[in-house]
Amino acid sequence: MIHYYPRQAVWELNLNCNLNCMHCGSRAGKKNENELTLNECLDIAQQLIDMNCKQITLIGGEIFLRKDWHKIARKFVDADVYTNIITNALNLQQKHFDALAKSGIQQVGISIDGMEDSHNKIRRHPKSFYHVLQTIQKLKSDQYSIGIVTTLNRLNINDLENMYQLFVDHDIQVWQLQLTSPMGNAENHLYLLLSNEEIKQVIRFIKQKNKDKKMLLVAGDNIGYYTEDEMYIRGPKFHPQINNRFTGCKAGLFVVGIDNEGNVRGCESLMSEEFIEGNLRKNTLEEIWNKKDAFAYNRNFRKELLAGKCADCDKSEVCKGGCRQLNCFTTGNKHESLFCCYAQ
Repeated sequence: MIHYYPRQAVWELNLNCNLNCMHCGSRAGKKNENELTLNECLDIAQQLIDMNCKQITLIGGEIFLRKDWHKIARKFVDADVYTNIITNALNLQQKHFDALAKSGIQQVGISIDGMEDSHNKIRRHPKSFYHVLQTIQKLKSDQYSIGIVTTLNRLNINDLENMYQLFVDHDIQVWQLQLTSPMGNAENHLYLLLSNEEIKQVIRFIKQKNKDKKMLLVAGDNIGYYTEDEMYIRGPKFHPQINNRFTGCKAGLFVVGIDNEGNVRGCESLMSEEFIEGNLRKNTLEEIWNKKDAFAYNRNFRKELLAGKCADCDKSEVCKGGCRQLNCFTTGNKHESLFCCYAQ
């Protein structure tokens, strides 16, 4: 019997944000007055540590708007959990960098969604790109490792080459690319979604740049699957002779998401109440994780659940229908992928 545990976690510590991005899945903005307290967060952090969590990503909203975030991060760092944060980098001041130093983390993720014009349009702020570049320069001077996260859409897909050169020039180590999903704010901007042909273009781009070996590009789990370039886009072991392929959604298997109120989901991108498995103010993480039929869409997976072209696909028992989140918000079926690029 397979032993599932929350090896990787994404935790939304707060909902308040200083931006109102076109694609924001959580519709972040105002602070949630019901968000977890510091003591509650420290207790949950210990629960994750006790359950052998190996990697934690702390997000918002905008994480720097939560004043005690660094104390939560420190809890993980001191327990040797690989810890990083993702920030929009808007208007960061010395007090924010001081908090970063107190946290003990050495790696920071920054959201960048295009070159200046497209990034500022998507982020709906005229100075957002300027602040991003200022933050990168500051973090590099302070010896932090920087990763970039880009949410791909029709407004920025033509910026990829220029973004790549910009990131190489700034010695960025890792760049993750993921698709815009039609949830949250993006529900009002469906024209942003890429076509399958454009996604194939992205896959070829990732492969080519990884072959250049100037930085590591990683395709998010909602990009793919099983094209001839699959082995080149999934992570640091990209190589045609290494079995580095997508093997199905890991939500509720080895990944867990926690929101600012303590709701537990298999993945923090599954932003719908139907995916809430429990709340950490009522039950422990271990109780929620191990309850009967928890995360059933993945733990009780069987091929008969697949629909559409996934049902007859010869990769179905391995891929299991791709990204649950993107599927849910496009086809309405967690086990049917609309944006799969595999051709039998």
